Amino acid sequence: MKQFPVKAISAVMAASMLLSVAACNKNGGSGANGGSGAAVESHSGEKISGDTPWYESKIVEPENGCDPNREVDYVYQSLAGCDKDSMVILSSGYYKMPDNIDWDKIDYSEYSINSVSVIDRATNETVSTFDINDKLEPNSYIESSEYADGKLSCIVSIWNDATYEQKYEELVFDVKTGSLIETNKVAEDATGNIERSVKIGDYRVETEMNYDMSDTAWYGIYVTAPDGSRTKTELKENGTDYYDIPFVLGIDENTALLPVSTNSGYIFFELDLKEVKATAVDSKEYEWINMDQCYNPFTADDGSLYFTSPVGIMKIDFKKKVTEQVLNYSWSDVNRSILSYLEIADISDGKIILCGENYGFEAYASNDTSSFVIVELTKADKNPHAGKTILELYSPYGYTEDKIADAILKYNETSTDYFIEVTDRYSSVDDSDYSNVESEDDSEFVSLNADSKMSNQLAMDIMNGVGPDILMNVSYYGQLNNPNYLADLTPYLGNLDSSKYFTNIIEAGKINGKLYNLPVCFQVEGIQTCSEYAGASGVGFTTEEYEAFVKDVLNGKDVITSGQAYYFAKIFTAMRDKFIVDGKVDFSGPEFAALAEYVKDNVIEKSKSWDEMYAEEDYVYASGVGATIVKADRGYDENEPAYYTNCYGMSNYLTTMADIKGSGDVILGMPSADGRGPMCTPYISVAVSAQAYNLDACGEFVKLLMSDEVQLDFAMKDNFVLSREAFRTAGKAAVEYYSGEGFERYYGIDSNSPEAKNRANFSEKNVDDMEAIIESCSIMKAQDADISLILIEEMPAYFSGQKDLDAVISIAQERCQKVINERG
Repeated sequence: MKQFPVKAISAVMAASMLLSVAACNKNGGSGANGGSGAAVESHSGEKISGDTPWYESKIVEPENGCDPNREVDYVYQSLAGCDKDSMVILSSGYYKMPDNIDWDKIDYSEYSINSVSVIDRATNETVSTFDINDKLEPNSYIESSEYADGKLSCIVSIWNDATYEQKYEELVFDVKTGSLIETNKVAEDATGNIERSVKIGDYRVETEMNYDMSDTAWYGIYVTAPDGSRTKTELKENGTDYYDIPFVLGIDENTALLPVSTNSGYIFFELDLKEVKATAVDSKEYEWINMDQCYNPFTADDGSLYFTSPVGIMKIDFKKKVTEQVLNYSWSDVNRSILSYLEIADISDGKIILCGENYGFEAYASNDTSSFVIVELTKADKNPHAGKTILELYSPYGYTEDKIADAILKYNETSTDYFIEVTDRYSSVDDSDYSNVESEDDSEFVSLNADSKMSNQLAMDIMNGVGPDILMNVSYYGQLNNPNYLADLTPYLGNLDSSKYFTNIIEAGKINGKLYNLPVCFQVEGIQTCSEYAGASGVGFTTEEYEAFVKDVLNGKDVITSGQAYYFAKIFTAMRDKFIVDGKVDFSGPEFAALAEYVKDNVIEKSKSWDEMYAEEDYVYASGVGATIVKADRGYDENEPAYYTNCYGMSNYLTTMADIKGSGDVILGMPSADGRGPMCTPYISVAVSAQAYNLDACGEFVKLLMSDEVQLDFAMKDNFVLSREAFRTAGKAAVEYYSGEGFERYYGIDSNSPEAKNRANFSEKNVDDMEAIIESCSIMKAQDADISLILIEEMPAYFSGQKDLDAVISIAQERCQKVINERG
């Protein structure tokens, strides 16, 4: 990154101090690499040398042992274990059953799949498969499996239909011969909900989650001693839920560390394996471990603990008391999106073995595909990208969509001078506490404070010359839409033809004529209902028109469920271009007053709690990504005339249309002063730092995301994209799918039935209608968290009648202007 003038840095630091006051209840926090956990450093601007880590890859899809002459309904594969010679995979599932089967007399074992595949570690080839289905009693289910020392141990539950009893057995197989060599009875309390089973020295430690009579979660810890005896101790505390023990780590041969996730944060226990006694220790001793990043832990033969993160593989080093990155997924030529979902099978001798299901996704087909893959990464002698300069790409929490990961690989392969490396070094900045969130207002308040904190950190780092070069999915950090922070992407798009692209979406995303975030994929946010209910503009509602719509059509039940302060912030954001122009804040016009008066007269003071909302059987829930209330997620009632939606793709549009009473053919804008259309909300976006090491090199990546290949792939995965051709291709596929098998799969109704014909009467006209809706989008959502928090704090004085509107405007406008000024 380039260095920025000291004067500008001072301005941002001053702004940050001011914003901490503006955003009430905002916690102080660490910088990009502060707090607990790994300090993932930025390598922006560094040259790759020959000895910079790089891993050559081999990808293997092992045989699943299914009968090639039978049609498979579904099969799931999992790793049972591996050693230096072999890797053992268990395949479970069912063959397809005939349509005319007698369900009262069915023998499920005739259709069940239970097979074992043995892979040679030296060649990565499947050397044998054997079926264990015939070794299982009727109504059996393999609960867990573990491979070690040439033997496969399977814990099997067996249900007795006559006695309504369940028993457990351990079946042990010789993987070389496939023969059953042992059958052992297993006590029920030795199975339960075992989550982790880890060998430490000569001991084995197992963790089991339980609930008491008051529904409080606690853990049972089992320790198996060298002599085979099994002893249990319990971790529980009145009023405290113990949600998870993400890993068990040997501190030495006789002591294990147990980190426990509770409703008040992480606590740590040290477990004496000889005495089977757990002692709570000061959590500060282990605050250097970033517990929120510890996914899929793996204990190596030498006792080292590794875990996967969205960015790569980390190692906990107890001697140094640090978490070190041993692999960034950027250091190989395998799609990082695939790698991030795999688990570690082995790490030794310069090799990393990952395996797991690679889930396929076809939006407009019912034959979802997945395959079990084994990825072997071997450290190369020399980095093939030596001489290139690193550009840092930041993606929240390190996640990148499959096609974005492909684009990164393509960029790195084709660029002769630059190499993109992905980081998540801001993950520790968001330490939001959602434990006391009980309503939509509560959730929005926590989210806004988190957004404020994150955007402030990014802004300071960019201006200090230590921020990322490329930023994915930061469009909701409205503060960054400023030439001091982000570059204008317009020059990298060229002159887009409005007949080929939704150029109105590009224009809607511009701030003062500059495009700071390119919406690669976007949602349409508004009110989905029947076109006959639209206001005079045809694309939205004025506040007066929406008031009548709620009263006459919705029977007084608004589909926007926020309380007054948050409701106002929402509709303010949809009209922000009227209130903040060229850095000038002006709330004195009639538009601001119209929004404020509507909210005061028509909106409830606070949103209902989720428990209250869930209790209302006729309650209307939101639709789409980012709109659904998570705790109260349930299906629609097709008799409702409207829904509030974040419509992400054609399937969302069509299925919601089928749920709505009437045509449901339009998505209209929220109540506004001018009856404007809906907002477009970026789902996948890209931005480039104004201080990037090389703007043009970053711009080439932006161009790559506008390619026909990328646009079509995203569209066929049920996303709205900028390319009209890709949109229409996907739209037609969606109409065809949801007119037949897609409707049956979604609703469980025969697509040829009268009900389906009435509700799923889809045609290409629906694609035309959705295209017109996209064209009606008036503005891109780019909520400025700090401005919203000021309004949420100040506007209730007017809503409650404590102050008149002019008095509130005077204070709110001054505070907002000061924030804008401090940003430069």
